[in-house]
Amino acid sequence: MYLRALCGGDMGAKCIAIDVFSGDDEMGGFVTSAMQLIDGVGEFELILNKKGKSKSFGYVCLDRCEFTPIKTFLEHLQAGLEINIAFSIDFTDSNGNCRLPNSLHHYDPVYPNAYIQAMLAVSNVVQEYDRKRQYAAYGFGAETPFTKGTSFFFPLNGNTSDPVLPGMQAVIDTYAQLLPLLNFSGPTNLAPTIRRVVEKARRETGVYTILIVLTDGDITDEQPTIDEIVDADDAPLSIVFIGIGNADFSFMYDLDGDYQCLRHTRDRGTRRDLVQFVPYRLFDGGEQTLFAAAVLEEIPQQVEDWGEIVDRDFS
Repeated sequence: MYLRALCGGDMGAKCIAIDVFSGDDEMGGFVTSAMQLIDGVGEFELILNKKGKSKSFGYVCLDRCEFTPIKTFLEHLQAGLEINIAFSIDFTDSNGNCRLPNSLHHYDPVYPNAYIQAMLAVSNVVQEYDRKRQYAAYGFGAETPFTKGTSFFFPLNGNTSDPVLPGMQAVIDTYAQLLPLLNFSGPTNLAPTIRRVVEKARRETGVYTILIVLTDGDITDEQPTIDEIVDADDAPLSIVFIGIGNADFSFMYDLDGDYQCLRHTRDRGTRRDLVQFVPYRLFDGGEQTLFAAAVLEEIPQQVEDWGEIVDRDFS
């Protein structure tokens, strides 16, 4: 268990409450700190407080407690780890015709759509991690001027060798210019995007990539997507899915490792949580700062977990 989850990182705070039962009968409990556990304090008295009276039920003996220090997110950054941001945008036909006002991709320079609002809100926070403030930008699920047929992975600028754009405004401008040239199609396959971004992330030394996928949630390649995520658990990568619109995002919640361990078709489970899902509609009332915080709240822990896996694999 991580200290952050156990006691908020405060090793001296007596905030760890342990209650002991024998069957259905309560036998009391004790309160201790992480420091006391790590120091190996041998005995804790069980005290039951009931109806204003206290009764001792004996002692709990501490057999063993191990503390394993790990490199923190801040220490990774101080050691030179760079954070890169990549966006991937859902252009499937379930978003609606972008020329119509009810489309999730309807473009109005005065009233930005949810895709643009979400990207801007996230970039305001992630740019503090990304020193270059340059972003790779991709799309999927549409016929494009520079691909044949429906493409499930394409750079917004059409440049497969250099999909990086110089700043967030360039991402928005390129998105807006490309919109009328796209023929929204389908199905909504996520696996190709994850696979290609993982391949790129593995080639880059000293870089951790945060892939932000904005989608309306109508996913069609569920198991292949899970397989790609499980295979990527040792890659320097986090994936943040942002739900746009009011669709059923149940599969997105399933992908979020907070709720269950994802399993590959070869029956291998993921060794860490590298996925976060945030439905944008919960923050569509102007709470952009809270939205950005929700998008990025798990990134430090995910980077630390990745660092542990890499250290184990090479030890």
